[in-house]
Amino acid sequence: MTGEQRGRDDYDVVCVGGGLGGLAAALRAHDLGARVLVLERSTMVGGVAAYSGGFCWVGANHLDDAGDTLEATERYLDHVQGADRPVDRERRRTYLESAVEATRWFSEAGVPFSLIRGAADLYEPGPGSTSQGRLVECVVPGAELGAWREHLRPSVYYRTGVSRDEIYHVLAGDVDAKLALLAEREHDDLLTHGVGLAAGFVREVLVRRGVECRLEHRVTELVREDGRVTGVVAEGPDGPVRIRARRGVVLAVGGYGNAPDAAELEDVPELIEAAPPVVAGDGLTLGQDVGAAVVRGADPFVVLGARFEERTHPGSDEPLYSQLLENLGFPHSMIVNRDGHRFGDESYYGALIRGLRTYDSRRKQWANFPCWLVLDDTFRRQYPLGPYPPGADYPDEVLRFETLEQLAEGIGVDAAGLAGTVATYNVAARTGEDLEFARGSLPFARQAYGDPRYPNPNLGAVETAPFYALPLHVLGVGLSSLGLAIDSSARVLRRDGTPVAGLYATGNAAATRELKGYVTGLANTRNYTYAWRAATDMLAGP
Repeated sequence: MTGEQRGRDDYDVVCVGGGLGGLAAALRAHDLGARVLVLERSTMVGGVAAYSGGFCWVGANHLDDAGDTLEATERYLDHVQGADRPVDRERRRTYLESAVEATRWFSEAGVPFSLIRGAADLYEPGPGSTSQGRLVECVVPGAELGAWREHLRPSVYYRTGVSRDEIYHVLAGDVDAKLALLAEREHDDLLTHGVGLAAGFVREVLVRRGVECRLEHRVTELVREDGRVTGVVAEGPDGPVRIRARRGVVLAVGGYGNAPDAAELEDVPELIEAAPPVVAGDGLTLGQDVGAAVVRGADPFVVLGARFEERTHPGSDEPLYSQLLENLGFPHSMIVNRDGHRFGDESYYGALIRGLRTYDSRRKQWANFPCWLVLDDTFRRQYPLGPYPPGADYPDEVLRFETLEQLAEGIGVDAAGLAGTVATYNVAARTGEDLEFARGSLPFARQAYGDPRYPNPNLGAVETAPFYALPLHVLGVGLSSLGLAIDSSARVLRRDGTPVAGLYATGNAAATRELKGYVTGLANTRNYTYAWRAATDMLAGP
């Protein structure tokens, strides 16, 4: 395979997308002896994973010595999925086995996976859950990326430099200690969280193995011969180029959050994509053009965020809306709707999705949107908010009021409703138990987004003037509910279930059929696992 004379545009495997999935497929294919090309439409590699928290969730993985099993992992996923929701158990088991094998293989190939000690499952305690052992991360010194360091998509939602293991196990969630350690390491360029995960694959694929990656090459067409996908046409800086892929093409281009109809497809009041601007639905368009089926996989997944000071996505002029995942769970804050009422557990972003998707048919309006983050001055002094550190003066986007009555009038919410909500919430803060929405009851949220100095790390009264209100927006995080249908080997399928020969998909381009609910870190693991399966399948045999 590798001894043949090849032209510049003649490869065995073409990976469309320079994010986690494309790089993972390239790593596996290269080490199986293939000539590989990665095509990335932007000037940056790392994709959606670089913006993520960097978690990878792997049950019964080789790094955990606590005796976890796939049977326990399945019980936990059944619990997360909930009763009476169909799941293909055989396919899910195949995926779980593949995730274990892929994680071990990538570790042996040099990707620096390490266990996050003290990181519990989201719904722990619960059937099959663990107090630690299923979440892993990557930490990479930036200097090890060489010339590719400047092309690594930067984190815009997380301050890097402190590992998840240090946050959970060493610092035990201490916010002040975390901020101090971040300041100490400010100039070390230690890549953690999502950029650490992306960097682990960039280092192994593009630096150590020297796999070719062409930036600013957007694939616009899949080439077919006798019903088989045999290459791509990409629009590059010098115009279109036709590239051959003898063994197959892997679509790893993300979802469709930046598409104009994304909010309608996800059935939410609005949808502003927080993932990189390259997430525009290329995978669906390319797949459908060659007969691929589009199916609904996991439930829609959105979060709340805000716009600060005209910030833009790195490398573009696209407006950047900040996810507030690490901020909404701090004490001395709450989220309210136009009636002044809370509508979910703010400490865990996933608990707010049902409320955001609730439509009030009687009033003919979304029940809980628009909504606002309400916080007091204790929050401002003690905790970060988006890009602003504790104690910072807030920008104009964060509205300031001397009283809660003035706040209600200023943002147009029901004053009596807000007063009642705050009174009830402050009682919960003093008792440490939120009887309405169980805020602070999830160990994951207490560790990741709380303050351990409080009896309930996610609860603190909203009572210290001045008070602040921040308009919130519904943000996508790259996890689209629709995607290409794939089988257990990541082969793209038609409506009749037959594969489109030579075409594979992974990550958010492929519909998630293993789980209807959400598990932190599953998307990243699923991405590199199906990439591993795709490369393995296309290079099997002669």
